[in-house]
Amino acid sequence: MKIFVMRHGDAHLAASSDMQRPLSPIGESEAAHATAWLREFYFAEHPNIDYAMVSPYLRTKQTLTKITEQFTVTRTEYTRDIIPSASAAIAHDYMDTVLSLHPEINSVLLVAHMPFVSYFVESLTQLTPPLFATASIAVIEYDKSLSKGYILEHKQVYFT
Repeated sequence: MKIFVMRHGDAHLAASSDMQRPLSPIGESEAAHATAWLREFYFAEHPNIDYAMVSPYLRTKQTLTKITEQFTVTRTEYTRDIIPSASAAIAHDYMDTVLSLHPEINSVLLVAHMPFVSYFVESLTQLTPPLFATASIAVIEYDKSLSKGYILEHKQVYFT
């Protein structure tokens, strides 16, 4: 199965709280381009993501909205388990629990923040954590039985 770990698009710096920072116009463009790349290279024939874990922050929700313009997402969960300060190990355990309860899930999209996305990839792969530009995506081939995967690709292009 594949896990797609995505950082949200570029966001405005000013807002009433960090949780309320919206995507900037550049971030909207980045998210749209990243979505098109994801569809072209991984979902050309069947644009469906089985399960999405999304941070409840505005910018991650808006990034997911861009994705759902081109994809069907069967199940979406907004969770504080993947906010910037969350524990990657706890989120990894939680995802494994969801996968064990729903064996039909073959694709997972996680939309979150730095530094969480780096630590989450490290937790999944046991490799040095990669850095993520905004709207970049790490593609992980994941073995549910081992609770471990490896990086197939880390698409890190600045979409503007």
